[in-house]
Amino acid sequence: MALSRRTGRSRFTLLVLVLASITLLTLDFRDTGPVQGLREGAAKVFDPVRDATDGVTDPIGNAWNGIFGYDDLKDENERLRDRIDQLEARGIDAEVANREVAALKEELQLKQTSDIPTLTSEVVSGPLTSFDATISINRGSGDGVKEGMSVRTAAGLVGRVVRVTGGRSTVRLITDPSFRFGVQLARLGDRGIAQGSGREARLEVNEGIDEDTPVRRGDAVVTAAALEDRSIPPAVPVGRVERVGVTDDRTEQTLVIEPVADLRALSFVSVLLCDDDCS
Repeated sequence: MALSRRTGRSRFTLLVLVLASITLLTLDFRDTGPVQGLREGAAKVFDPVRDATDGVTDPIGNAWNGIFGYDDLKDENERLRDRIDQLEARGIDAEVANREVAALKEELQLKQTSDIPTLTSEVVSGPLTSFDATISINRGSGDGVKEGMSVRTAAGLVGRVVRVTGGRSTVRLITDPSFRFGVQLARLGDRGIAQGSGREARLEVNEGIDEDTPVRRGDAVVTAAALEDRSIPPAVPVGRVERVGVTDDRTEQTLVIEPVADLRALSFVSVLLCDDDCS
């Protein structure tokens, strides 16, 4: 009999809860204070049951998706990795292209700003050995290039044309020991003779700068063509003073100059189309 009474009470309790739920749903739209309180109370009763049910069923659902969706996830990951590889490759290609375009634009800008006609040329080969200080460009006599013409970049002087064929020319770089030309200290106006050192891609000035001239490290150096070779225009940037010394007799200063043009990474250069008197 006791079991029957307990069963009856359980059924009665369940019936009350169901009726209460129906009532709450019916009155929900009114959202009055008492109804709101009843809803919150009911939520406290049923939430633990709902949370327990979710806690049991969620791992099962995740495991099901993990088992039967594995191949799809693997394929998607592979597609994403391929896409990343493609984007990285495009980024590298874009960097190379941007550098080349920027270099070409700089050379084309020279043609707009200089009074001397210029010819934009691509460097097709660099020095063949560590003792060689020449480059080859893809312009020759058919393009109006002649021996003795100066070559520069947007940054500064690069060298001089020493050999010409129909469609190609050889340029001797300013760091070659046989290259001599006039230079001038932009800040002070003093002039001297620069010569390629053949070492560490530097230039040296061993004559022309008085011992008492206040030269400073970092001073800008430009060309002064009239002193040595009139085929080189004046005021073309050459480099900056890196070291200052004195000659053995202490009557003049010696300078080591670092070129402003990056002679080891040339892509495009401009040939200055004057070979006689460019001053």
